[in-house]
Amino acid sequence: MRGTMTWLLRVMLAIALAAPAAAAAQTTPLPLCDATAMDSPPARIWWSQERWRYADDASATAAYQTLVNHGNGGSPWPVWFLPTPASPATPGVLAQPPLTILPIGTRFQMALSPGQSETSPGGWGTFDYIADVHDVREFLAVTHAFKKQVDRIATYEVTRMLPVLIGPVGPQVDTETCEYFAGRWSQFNMLPPWNDRMNYLKVIEVRALPKPVS
Repeated sequence: MRGTMTWLLRVMLAIALAAPAAAAAQTTPLPLCDATAMDSPPARIWWSQERWRYADDASATAAYQTLVNHGNGGSPWPVWFLPTPASPATPGVLAQPPLTILPIGTRFQMALSPGQSETSPGGWGTFDYIADVHDVREFLAVTHAFKKQVDRIATYEVTRMLPVLIGPVGPQVDTETCEYFAGRWSQFNMLPPWNDRMNYLKVIEVRALPKPVS
């Protein structure tokens, strides 16, 4: 009898010790893919959309590696928009896009993060209508490294001739979520410093985005 009780206690103790480990295994998120790998989900999508631009697989692979390794802090413009500089010291960094002036009365939209005041706008705007967070990620190619969350859209109007760098949105690879964002919408970068931008703008509307935000 004593032997049976001892055996039962050992079994119960083993179950009790295994339960937390099993629960932890179920709640631990799976590791994300390696976005630099050419068989990763973002690389496969990029390949299906962009491979045709390049003469061979080797040059296409090199182009993707430049994007994934420099995208989250590199050029916001497409590779076809301007030629890359000749200097090997700046791989993947594009020359400046065209400079233009937005006339008074021009309206544009900007994605805002939680806690970001509409009177402290970032440096980038778009002429396209932003309906939801998906638009921000997919068509404006805003990675999580650039904006962790987006919860509102502000519409601004230019009140003073505004110098900007203007062009199309280039694609980005989000290495945090292992996603490919194609971009392709319009974008511009305001040249006045952040503490002077509201001297060129007025807020027309601030609109909350549908939840959940990402």
